[in-house]
Amino acid sequence: MISLLDVPFIILALALFCYGTYSHVCLWLVGQKEVRGGSIGSRIWSAVRYGVVQKYFLKEFYPGIMHLFILVGFCIPLAVILITQCPFSLPVTFGRYFSCVLDLIGLCAFAGCLLAILRRYLIKPDRLDNTADDAITLILITSIFFFGFLIEGFRIGITNPQDAVWVPVGFLTAKILLGIGVIREGSAVFLHHIFWRIHFFLVLGLIAYLPYSKLFHIISSALNVFLRSTGPKGELAPITDFETAETYGVTTINEFTWKQLLDLDACTRCGRCQDQCPAYLSEKPLTPKKMIQDLKDHLKKERKVLLGEKDKKGGENSLAPIVGNAVTADELWACTSCMACMEQCPVFVEQIPKVVDLRRYLVMMESSFPSEVAGVFKNMEVNSNPWGVGLATRGDWAKDLDVKVLSDAEDKEIDILYYVGCSGSFDDRSKKVAVSFVKILKAAGIRFGILGAEEKCCGDSARRMGNEYLFQTLAQENIECMKKYGVKKIVTACPHGYNIIKNEYPQFDGNFEVYHHSEFILSLIKEGKLKLKHSIDHTVTYHDSCYLGRYNSIYSEPREVISNIPGVKMVEMDRGFERSFCCGAGGGRMWMEENIGKRINHLRFDDVIKTRADMIGTACPFCLTMLEDATKDKGMEESIKAQDLAELVLEAMEKKDV
Repeated sequence: MISLLDVPFIILALALFCYGTYSHVCLWLVGQKEVRGGSIGSRIWSAVRYGVVQKYFLKEFYPGIMHLFILVGFCIPLAVILITQCPFSLPVTFGRYFSCVLDLIGLCAFAGCLLAILRRYLIKPDRLDNTADDAITLILITSIFFFGFLIEGFRIGITNPQDAVWVPVGFLTAKILLGIGVIREGSAVFLHHIFWRIHFFLVLGLIAYLPYSKLFHIISSALNVFLRSTGPKGELAPITDFETAETYGVTTINEFTWKQLLDLDACTRCGRCQDQCPAYLSEKPLTPKKMIQDLKDHLKKERKVLLGEKDKKGGENSLAPIVGNAVTADELWACTSCMACMEQCPVFVEQIPKVVDLRRYLVMMESSFPSEVAGVFKNMEVNSNPWGVGLATRGDWAKDLDVKVLSDAEDKEIDILYYVGCSGSFDDRSKKVAVSFVKILKAAGIRFGILGAEEKCCGDSARRMGNEYLFQTLAQENIECMKKYGVKKIVTACPHGYNIIKNEYPQFDGNFEVYHHSEFILSLIKEGKLKLKHSIDHTVTYHDSCYLGRYNSIYSEPREVISNIPGVKMVEMDRGFERSFCCGAGGGRMWMEENIGKRINHLRFDDVIKTRADMIGTACPFCLTMLEDATKDKGMEESIKAQDLAELVLEAMEKKDV
């Protein structure tokens, strides 16, 4: 039914589509270079799993099914074109099955549109914000499917084909139209033609409108999924040109990489990141959805300058700084780097690297950061720990434990290095965890040693607060020291140290086999090297550390350790595993005051209270501190204890409490 008169309209729609898409690509390409390597095969598989099968979307039933129905419905025209253009004839039976499947898929797509309208305009979840574009998009898509079924009903009602039952929705539509008398001789063909033309122009309108609407995420999100990072989750890119760079970090929008700018277009404003963000839920200024959208709006505002265009008066424009114009400093410093946003994002938008890049500029170029952070940086620079305690005393906690300090020992042969970390070395509460773990290693007959005064801060807090230069200094000193003693394997009780040594030290040729103490303890239990005989008789709920769970997918090992302890009854919090709620200490927040909104550790402690557990199992010194502080703030330190896994295991090994 397409005539030569329609060709200009088709060309116009395609031209608008191509120009709009080209405009997006031009803006992405103003970003800095970034290589996204990895196997093409694995990337295609990712696109299928997360783009077609909708693995992440289906984590939530209602919006997941809704989105899947609409997506599959978009595949109908493509499928029809591919099948009808086959160079060979298809069996009649196959054609019938195919028509039936397409008809039912179209019904699902129409239902998905209705579910979307119901959810967005009647249910109205907090995470959704409605714009005119949302309404136009839904009206267009819904109308296309509606008129598609309408013209199919007219076709069947007019021609009455023998195989009409193989198109059940069209057949039912025809029955309805015949029943209400719409299909009549003389006018039926005319109406069918009118509705077909309406459908045709709606499709052309959708094609033309797509690059200028939220529907462009069909392209940008698919591309973003294909180009997602294949490295360790949450890994930050290093600054490699300290010697030659004029500035560090990001201050204007073009200083992001092209992939980071693609991220902005890929965001669908679904709000899943916001639903899980501890900063947003504790009433801080930050919401990851809003931050990405604000950056996207800022990119559009800077378009003329970025693409070398001049203003109307012929003058040159300069790029405006992001902080203060698109994002506030309070938003950036509210981030705990818990990675809940990145874990929940169905299209793999990477929010945290952007936060850190913006922090890098503030810290290293403008010396702009919360006042309490200045002392932390100075302490790390002078004494290699955030507390500023003398470096020479780093190994004092182990003086009475007969622990091999590699710098002092004549026999430097060890099976594994125990990287204690700053908390285990200097924080009184965490020292008890270090002592417990040493006793466990000794009981299991493990040959281990520590670096003592030669050990430096792992640098995690420095890096995530934006002080990349300080981090690299600390990391390189640690790597050099570890290599000096021929270290191959490392175990640590700190997830922050574990994550950065395992996943980010390799950026500086620091390649080691790294274990978290929960993994190591579990292996000792399974090998029969630890005997847990003493019942501790507690109801324990385990708190997932962000850097152990979301960053490194270690969820089962800590729970298995607890489950192996006699007398323990395990209960889970409502928010656990990949949806675990942050303690509030990550991203350098451990060293900052929490002056805005509610305290994040208090919100997490509310989850603990709901379980009616009398003990919180932890596997991170930061989490231990934050949750123990919450028990004191709530006046419940006597009824609910916070304990590290090492302390629980040692208690089960000995005949008296630790």
